[in-house]
Amino acid sequence: MNFDSFIKNLGDIKERRLMYFLIAVILIINMTILVLSEGFSGGSYSLMHYQYAREAFTNPDNLLNGWASPLFTLVAAPFALLGFKSMQLMNIIFGILSGYFAYLVSRELKMKSPLFAMVICSFTPVFMVNFFGGTTEIMLAFTAILGTYLMLKERYVYASIVVSLLPLIRLDGLIVLPIYAIYLMRRKKFRYTFLLLSGLIFYSLVGFIAGKGLFWLFQGVQFWSKSVFGSGSFYQFTVRSPGYFGIPNEIFFVTGLVAGIWLYIRERLEFTREFVLVVLPFITYFLAHSFAWWLGIGQSQGISRYMAAIVPFMAVMGTRGLYLFAKMFYILFKREWVRIFALIIGFASIIHIPFVLQNYPVRLSSSDRALKMTADYINQNNLSQRQIYTTDPSFSFYVDNKSNVGQLNVLESVLQLRNIGVGSLLVYDVVFGEIKGINSNALLNSPELQLLGVFDTDIPTMHHGKPFKVLVFEKIQPDSSTVSKNKMIFDGQNKIFVTVAIFDFDSNLPGNDTELIARSNINPTAYFRVPPKKKEFLVTQFNIQPDSICHPVEIKGDLRLFTKTSDEKLRFFIEVISDEGSSRKFFEVGSPSRVNPDEWNRVTFTVMLPEVAKEGKEANIKCGFWNKRKGEFLIDDYSIAIRQR
Repeated sequence: MNFDSFIKNLGDIKERRLMYFLIAVILIINMTILVLSEGFSGGSYSLMHYQYAREAFTNPDNLLNGWASPLFTLVAAPFALLGFKSMQLMNIIFGILSGYFAYLVSRELKMKSPLFAMVICSFTPVFMVNFFGGTTEIMLAFTAILGTYLMLKERYVYASIVVSLLPLIRLDGLIVLPIYAIYLMRRKKFRYTFLLLSGLIFYSLVGFIAGKGLFWLFQGVQFWSKSVFGSGSFYQFTVRSPGYFGIPNEIFFVTGLVAGIWLYIRERLEFTREFVLVVLPFITYFLAHSFAWWLGIGQSQGISRYMAAIVPFMAVMGTRGLYLFAKMFYILFKREWVRIFALIIGFASIIHIPFVLQNYPVRLSSSDRALKMTADYINQNNLSQRQIYTTDPSFSFYVDNKSNVGQLNVLESVLQLRNIGVGSLLVYDVVFGEIKGINSNALLNSPELQLLGVFDTDIPTMHHGKPFKVLVFEKIQPDSSTVSKNKMIFDGQNKIFVTVAIFDFDSNLPGNDTELIARSNINPTAYFRVPPKKKEFLVTQFNIQPDSICHPVEIKGDLRLFTKTSDEKLRFFIEVISDEGSSRKFFEVGSPSRVNPDEWNRVTFTVMLPEVAKEGKEANIKCGFWNKRKGEFLIDDYSIAIRQR
């Protein structure tokens, strides 16, 4: 038996056995990540969906909450009763089922090697990361691909009812309803088109009987008004798609899409089903979200997880692309083993890419960690027994006494604070505070609100153009001195930092890269020139004793920055090295202060290091600048300090 024959015999392994094997492997990988993960995807929205679902049986009104997505809440409620991890498990199950039905759709469309669809779907970065959250996109993706499969199997009653459920999972499911209506009309199945509204009609009537009105699902929905989240480029989802789908998947997807469209043009009758039920839902949903973000309507935030909903369709199209990729090598070399080797390379690239773009196990995001540090402060100082009002509905997830936490919906002026009792706490975060029209300056300037603490993200993080912070206020009797104290705490004047490294580049020089120190007319003193090279600069190392400084460890950087390339950003890195290993963080130093190009700007930033234990061995800190994009920058009066108290 020659090598080609051996390879062909391997290919005779029953497809069903291989399918079960792949499902088991995918489940084991994701369950392992779930168990090991401290954090989750989806941010506060995941926790909000979890809370609606967990309390659904004690508060049935949650089952008819339009924002929470009523069908999602109903399905998620039993899982949520067992905890947040259980709800994440629900999304893993729906994610694997989405891949399974993508495989069935590919097989129904008579594509070669349909199991590719399951692998592509399960390991697409934006899809896989949303397994570990509590948002609705994964369930929407499952329902949409299930509807497509039932349409292909000509089970039109079931298919139409399933598709009608899409807006009850996410309201943007309305976007693809007309496509399924077009398919039914092309097949002359007009009587089934009315069933596409059955889910909406049923839930509308249930809400009407419950006293919520007939159109309760659309109450508060502002399709055409300007979004509070702003707007952005029409091409944002296109430009960022390599980070959503992964470059290998995009190559296979585009190849499959072009081939599918060409086959549709050449043999229209045979490929109508694929074009209408797979290609059009993907393109329509993608373009609709691109337009919504560009026009700033529909409350679009322009965030990546929207794209998870259409990944199964992309996987079906990518299946043909991966097959053609491997077949090209067979045509060139006339060897079966070359084709198999090309498939292995394709599989490896698909499975590898989500682990490159996302750190697994999932860690808490910077903003979620800030909320958790805020709750830890309240718990440790025995403040959780007080009445707490919060702008972020997910905050109660972290607090010991959840029953004392109330949501602050609207607060347009400080006069409304009179309804809050003296001694109560107000937990204000930038994101939801701004969304709800609450001005942070008004809170800081109120003599009735005493600022107890400011909790920054562990690395500087921007939300809607502002650095993310969480502020904790206590309602007090009016005191004229409160405002000045608030500003002092907000500006960090109550913190004491000890300088560990300082460079003015005149008398204090770095130990290396001294050839990059220069002088010119734009600055009377010496400065450091970061050339357009992808390299680390101004690397500094120092040791800290965690039990002798403030916890969590806080590092402060200060410098004057001149940006010569306005479209590029200089990055700062900080690495913690200990006996347990090392961890490195990156962020753009220009973003927090919105520096202007072509002039010197003062940039100050702080980095939290909660991973450094309060007690234990000393840790080694390594920090510096990383010129990832090869921009050109000038730095002067650069210092690093550590908070002592």
